[in-house]
Amino acid sequence: MGLKFPISLNAFPDFNNQTVHMFRNFIAGQFKKPTGLFGNFSSRVMVKGNSNRYSTLIKDLEILPEDKILEIGYGPGIGIQMITRLCQTCTVHGIDFSKLMFKKAGKLNKLAIDQSKVQLFLGDYLKIAIDQNQYDKIFCLNVIYFWDELSNPLQKTHALLKTGGLFHIFMASANFLNEKKAPDTVFNKYSIEQVVDALNSAGFTQVEHYFNKGYYIKAKK
Repeated sequence: MGLKFPISLNAFPDFNNQTVHMFRNFIAGQFKKPTGLFGNFSSRVMVKGNSNRYSTLIKDLEILPEDKILEIGYGPGIGIQMITRLCQTCTVHGIDFSKLMFKKAGKLNKLAIDQSKVQLFLGDYLKIAIDQNQYDKIFCLNVIYFWDELSNPLQKTHALLKTGGLFHIFMASANFLNEKKAPDTVFNKYSIEQVVDALNSAGFTQVEHYFNKGYYIKAKK
């Protein structure tokens, strides 16, 4: 997912205008679940805006040759592509509930899919059945705000990891989202303290984080 909005939400005045609020929500919603023409536009912005974040997050994953990895909310698929280029022997799965992103990520990663290095799923992460204790690493970038609560998705992620497995997250700060006027109706603006507490409550250990134009968070099962 991406947070560099294709049209600045600051461009719209803060008066109580229903049309303005609806349009803000629509634009912001394209980063949660891209669809149609605006989805294509937001997808291009995601590729440009998230490349550096993916590079940092994937470096932090410290990927090993035989790792089995899952990305939650793969968007256009650039993170998965980066991993397969970095590690020829890894297996990478991804899940996203946008049909448009499923198609785009599938096209971008077609060769790796054909070689059975990548498998993409279309569906809601919280609803789709996934075998437990199978992943060495799970990660998500700009996804956490779209979970209305943290306990269920984090508990599911914990269950999917092997013992000793790692979960990595990138999220923008609440201040950044407020500066960009990201609507509360679309974005859940969790603080870093809330996320750390939720990870601990879900059973994760060794929860660490640092800030670099957003929060990079690492937790261990």
